[in-house]
Amino acid sequence: MTTDPREIVEYPDPDEAARDGIEEEDNKIPAWFSASFAFSIVIAAVYIPYYMFSGWSAAGQWAAQVEQAEVRYADARQVVPSSNPYRGNAAAIAAGEQVYATTCVACHKPDGSGLVGPSLIDPYWKYGNSDEVLYETVDKGRPLGMPPWGAQLGSEKIWQVLAYMETLPKSAAAGIGAPEGWTPGN
Repeated sequence: MTTDPREIVEYPDPDEAARDGIEEEDNKIPAWFSASFAFSIVIAAVYIPYYMFSGWSAAGQWAAQVEQAEVRYADARQVVPSSNPYRGNAAAIAAGEQVYATTCVACHKPDGSGLVGPSLIDPYWKYGNSDEVLYETVDKGRPLGMPPWGAQLGSEKIWQVLAYMETLPKSAAAGIGAPEGWTPGN
């Protein structure tokens, strides 16, 4: 085996034990490092039990922040009426028709008979057809298709579109979205 002439050869000290080529000097660890290490152990010995048993934790902080937000924004939350305040209001129905034409037609067709979404004019309603349930359906959406529209429309427009939906001509036949074999009166 030949050695590279550019390599600096290190000769071992005669009183040193044979090693695998890795050298380590016997320098002492600095006092500041040893003190820092000991200090971190003392802090950990105090902090860990305090964190675990005092109730002061990330979960506790989150719960406190949620509670503060609930108190702060309680008055901002509006109570949803249990019945449609715009039922029979011609101006609200006209506004609801505009919202329906821009938002709902793509899935429910202009006549409400259903395209991708279920029929709005047949007597079958999967989740129910009370004002509260219909509002919740539009506001929060439903699994497998109905997106939530509450953030985009707001409470007033949701009630207006529901008032308009009541004016759509109804059909006794089971429409799109009704279970197979379902007949009115089931």
